[in-house]
Amino acid sequence: MSASITSRYRDTMFDEAGSTDWIRQGWRGLRQYGRQAAAAIEAGDPILKARMIFRANALLDVMTGILDSEDEAALGVRLMKIYTALRLSLLRANVSDDLEALADYDTALTELDRDMLKLAESARPI
Repeated sequence: MSASITSRYRDTMFDEAGSTDWIRQGWRGLRQYGRQAAAAIEAGDPILKARMIFRANALLDVMTGILDSEDEAALGVRLMKIYTALRLSLLRANVSDDLEALADYDTALTELDRDMLKLAESARPI
């Protein structure tokens, strides 16, 4: 797909071309999956842990695919880097039952969500 077709497709998926409200909902889903994976580790349930980490990775795939990653799209490029770091945290948690990795993952998503909300609120007209 060409860049313009991708941009038009992305624009039809959301309320407006510049809207980023959808990102926060995705981050909340990622946090939920991470928290369920942590609970599964604590409960000694490797199947549930793997399922939640798989779901988080699948959601990251979707969220990465939707990002605007053209050269002038600074937000999309930066989020791709953050999503890569989140995937590494999920990998650490999956391979070695690393609860600290999931805590870092949760903290990063919480901060992203909070900062995006502040940014959105400051951009709204009064």
